[in-house]
Amino acid sequence: MQINPLTVLVVDDELPLREELRLFPWSACSAELVGEAENGMEALELCRKLSPDVVITDITMPIMDGMELFRTIKSEFPQTQVILLTCHSDFEYARDAIKLGALEYLIKISLLDSELEHALDRARQAIDRERNHRRSELDKQRWQLSMLLSRTGADASLLDAVNPILEKWKLDYPLRFIRIHLNVRAENEMYVHHELQFAFSEWEIASRGGYRWVPLGNTDYLFLFHSPIDVHIQLLHEQVKSAMGRLQDELDQRLSFVSEAVRLFAVVSEAIQEGTVFLSEISHVQIPFAAFFYDSCENVYLHGLDSRGATASMSEQIRSMLLSEMCEAAARGRDELINFARTRFTEWANSYRADPDELKQWLRETSKELFKTMRNEKGTLDNMLQRIALSRTLTELTAIFIRELEAADGVKNRCRKEVAMAKQIITQRLGEPITLTLISEEVGLSSFYLSRLFREEVGESFNEFITRLRIDKAIHLLQTTSMKVYEVAEQVGIPSYRYFSVLFRNRTGVAPTDFKKG
Repeated sequence: MQINPLTVLVVDDELPLREELRLFPWSACSAELVGEAENGMEALELCRKLSPDVVITDITMPIMDGMELFRTIKSEFPQTQVILLTCHSDFEYARDAIKLGALEYLIKISLLDSELEHALDRARQAIDRERNHRRSELDKQRWQLSMLLSRTGADASLLDAVNPILEKWKLDYPLRFIRIHLNVRAENEMYVHHELQFAFSEWEIASRGGYRWVPLGNTDYLFLFHSPIDVHIQLLHEQVKSAMGRLQDELDQRLSFVSEAVRLFAVVSEAIQEGTVFLSEISHVQIPFAAFFYDSCENVYLHGLDSRGATASMSEQIRSMLLSEMCEAAARGRDELINFARTRFTEWANSYRADPDELKQWLRETSKELFKTMRNEKGTLDNMLQRIALSRTLTELTAIFIRELEAADGVKNRCRKEVAMAKQIITQRLGEPITLTLISEEVGLSSFYLSRLFREEVGESFNEFITRLRIDKAIHLLQTTSMKVYEVAEQVGIPSYRYFSVLFRNRTGVAPTDFKKG
């Protein structure tokens, strides 16, 4: 496990001692010297700027001595550990400081590297104990607030229970929250929630309490932070969008084995002035309904300022116009109809943002008429109509329609060279972590465009294709080798035995251990 280095500030008015401490092997002790000061006043300014984990300070100094510095540090930075450097004449001061919470005192004239190394080890242990205690308290408060926010209404008793937690977190009004929604299949939820909560806690630690996160229901999270009224809202939007992009990439890396891509959506609240508004805003600020169907990469919304969440009803005029254009394209041949679906229809849908259910129903009705002259296999047509009804995104909807058009004339699907290259890379590296971002870079396309092409030309999503190949290979290995089930899981690139078992059972109907037995 990687250990974060301790950040250390050295304070002494004697230059030779500071020079000597610069030569100490800090990195070998998993520590980093981040600053020096000649007196307590300089040190205090650096503490407020750098927030070091450890301060090593002389006791006798001009302007502000080490004892006064120590007392101020314990008041302003209670988690910072203080190690005192003393002369023989300072013993009594040092002993008093130990009683008040100083970690250690070291005698300057006979200071050994081993003594300083031992003191740093003690500092790390003390910091870890304190962090674990604070994390435990924080988690209790977090889940308590989560339970409170899951209740409906904004009565005074609820507000009285919520405000003390926000005060402990030092979250002053005005504040904002970001509501983050997780869109993922049920079998992947547990793994994604675990990684999300880990990432959120890392952000929380890095912000030193500037941000706090709270679970909200089974699919949402709130990210809370103080936000002045005059904050530049577009700049905030870009910052959130950038953070969401990094989070998406991190999830793709950590969960490269999941059966379907994880989709994250976020909406930023308006500035909230006081508690009653805060409670009501949580129920009002929702991810726009249209986002889940239409948006793949533009996934951060500004509540009250973003019109992309609205959907429009399809009037008879719109229905007739689309049908007319589709028929004209069909009259010019199958390739023209496919091009219409990829360009004009997709562009219109993204711009108009029709109600998804109405759009799918219109395409089902149109397809019934259109495919009458193109095929007679009623079962196949019924299957396509059902898949249209179940499609969750516009990309998936058009991909289903295009593949049926290509299959209607018995034409073999023609994969673009980038998609064919992607399939080849996936096949060759099946046992390694594979992400859409990684493969898209290798084939020279954006991840969004490759994802769309992959579904259109392969007939399943990028992640579904990888999962199918992995389980097929696992079946082969279980049938033909003596490898244990967990070894097979690792061999096909699914490091979680539990998750591998779920995917295997979904595909075959039996657990991998039972499959291997018989």
